[in-house]
Amino acid sequence: MANYNITDQLTDERVALVLDEMLPSIYHQVALSSLLLNQFETSTFKEERNGGARIRVPLRTGKNTSFKTFGRGLDANMTPQIYPSAMFCYYNFKQGAGDVLIDWVEEREHAGGTQSSVIDLIQLRVNDLIDSIREDMNKMLWSSAVGNDGMDFNGLQLLVPTDPRTGILAGLDRASNIWWRNCYWDNNTSGYAYGAPPIDVTLGAPVAVGAFGSLAGGGAGSRGYSNALKRMGRILDNCSEGENLRDYVILTENFVYDQYTDMPQHMGGIQVAYSQDADIVKWNFGGAMFRGIPILRDSVLMGAPSGEMRFINKKYVKLISDSAAWFTWTAERSPFNQFAKARYLMLRGQLVMLNPRKNGVLQEITAWA
Repeated sequence: MANYNITDQLTDERVALVLDEMLPSIYHQVALSSLLLNQFETSTFKEERNGGARIRVPLRTGKNTSFKTFGRGLDANMTPQIYPSAMFCYYNFKQGAGDVLIDWVEEREHAGGTQSSVIDLIQLRVNDLIDSIREDMNKMLWSSAVGNDGMDFNGLQLLVPTDPRTGILAGLDRASNIWWRNCYWDNNTSGYAYGAPPIDVTLGAPVAVGAFGSLAGGGAGSRGYSNALKRMGRILDNCSEGENLRDYVILTENFVYDQYTDMPQHMGGIQVAYSQDADIVKWNFGGAMFRGIPILRDSVLMGAPSGEMRFINKKYVKLISDSAAWFTWTAERSPFNQFAKARYLMLRGQLVMLNPRKNGVLQEITAWA
């Protein structure tokens, strides 16, 4: 009977070393080359926690009604009390894993050649894993519902929906908590399309933005595009009141992005500036600017909703990761009842919302006409 061969042990060590050496490349190609992961992973507002089951985040809620005017004497009637303007909500950590597996037969088939043949096989498997995680995570972070029986990460369409008048997020019902709603376009139904709504006043039903070139009867040509820019400006004004515009990014899909960058052909004197941010340029995320904010584009096939544009404040929509389980390998494992060895790449974290009112969306944008 053959004893355990030291060559096999050396092969295992080399495989482990290669996987560890490839980890920076995996992080680079998954976390940085994917639009949504890039934006939230590189954000200055990203947080790390060390373990735990739930993420506790503070919220500013409702309205503090203590401010009053008063006259002379003792008639101020300023009775201090606690107003329901601060509370906590909870999000659950979510986790995912992808494996690189080599079965015993494959290992023996490659053992007859050079050590590099095994390494080449590992690299091929890793590259396949990179493509799969990048695609799956990007779709997940765009999603409107928590899929896989509630085990997926939160998505942007869930955190910033086109109709935030209903639904529950982090245990809070948007129907009864008006302050827990993001901004959206209601076509002035309630009189607030031309300014940020009060904290405790609801808007009307969401209205389709329509064709970029024919909004509000603008018709084809410059006036239509002018109206489109006004709507973009108004939704940004509504959700950015009191905020630093540097914290914002505008996220959309390729077709809407093309309509925006097409403006100079239809509006005399209009020019579109482009971001010189190294990551945006390197990964070809778009980067056309609106009021100094980059507009970044993604593919509908990769999860971006068709005809929508989101104005995201990264101070309030942030990624929180588990520091000990974010792009880390597990130890080598041998699955039960299999002649194989596997290592798993772990991702554990959550995309959370802290203040929906500081984020907005334009929906049902159609072609320029």
